[in-house]
Amino acid sequence: MTALPTMQVSVPMNHHDKADFPLDKELLQQKILLSLSSNPGDSTVQCRCLQPLLESMKKEACELILYNLVQLNFTRDNACKHWDAIVKHAETMQNILNRKVGLATAACDYFSTVEPYLNNPKLIEFKRYEETLKSARHDFLTGLLSRGAFQDLFDQEMSRATRHNHNTTLIFLDLDNFKETNDLHGHLAGDSVLRQVGEIIINSKRKEDLACRFGGDEFVILLPETNKFMGLLVGKKLLDQINTLVIHHGEEDISVTCSGGLASFPLDSRNGKELLFCADRALYQAKSRGKHELNLFAEEKRVFTRIHFEQDITIRPLGNSKEDGTSKSKNLSECGILISSSSSYHIGTLLELTIPIQKNSILTITGSVVRVEQFDTDLFDIGLSFLQHDSNSDTTKAIADHIIQQLAQ
Repeated sequence: MTALPTMQVSVPMNHHDKADFPLDKELLQQKILLSLSSNPGDSTVQCRCLQPLLESMKKEACELILYNLVQLNFTRDNACKHWDAIVKHAETMQNILNRKVGLATAACDYFSTVEPYLNNPKLIEFKRYEETLKSARHDFLTGLLSRGAFQDLFDQEMSRATRHNHNTTLIFLDLDNFKETNDLHGHLAGDSVLRQVGEIIINSKRKEDLACRFGGDEFVILLPETNKFMGLLVGKKLLDQINTLVIHHGEEDISVTCSGGLASFPLDSRNGKELLFCADRALYQAKSRGKHELNLFAEEKRVFTRIHFEQDITIRPLGNSKEDGTSKSKNLSECGILISSSSSYHIGTLLELTIPIQKNSILTITGSVVRVEQFDTDLFDIGLSFLQHDSNSDTTKAIADHIIQQLAQ
């Protein structure tokens, strides 16, 4: 079989190129296969699907289109010339036969009769073609969508979200220290890690969610009609599963951890490109903060993401049996809470907060006053830091899960 033609596509490179979906050879090949399979018996539909690729990079596209149709290699200039002739030839055949004709039929007839490059053309086994198409749509190792197939569906979903003003959330995942896994345990072990992470993602996602292997050890999950905080709940559960994964490889056990970034449309971004950029940026921040966690995109540069949370709470200074009455919480992060109170407290005062979790359930936590500000004559903003804070503690997890689910309603 003739080898696939080599091709270099010039694309501007910068740190966030992956958010722009650069059309390298592999991605262009995938998009061409998907376009050709859109309606194999109708060249008009096929040409319409191929048109965006031809407009942006005609020479590279024509070279690969002809290879996929008849497995012939041409210089790019000749490929363009033959492509234009095949499109006209397909129109002529349709007019003469009075029926639709696919590009494969038109190309085969063109290279057999008009420009006889094919002396003995052969039919391609359909099963093999289906396997090629499947490989264009799905990553062979993980079973997730390929990046090219994801791009098409991502564009469609973002158009729908924009048209109907739907919330859409994107999670960007990156395995921690994956290169070390390959270096220490070998690439077969690395492949096993990727397969099992892909399996977790497939089993965790909803039918309408889109998940792809974006790059070597990077994964992207798009959650349609999902706001930021429901997305956070989904992302935390997914990360918990991945971060407890242990791969048994030979006589060795390999622990797997993952970092993630999350952003939402239209809250954080105005379009799909910005959504990818924001999630990528949040992922970078998660990596820089020590890995193993999911980070929400936020314009402000906080060490911990704050979540708006208003609820009546009860305050009692430690060592004092008398409650100071009911106050309101304002927002919460993984390390502390901000409340609004009619009482002022000295920095360092230990306060016990009682927070309703469910109808007949409460949660009691203790915090140290680290900030006091007065914005009007009656109320103070009191910032408390959780005592013995542990981002994996049951207390923090219970508060976070409750608030995220409440906000996701």
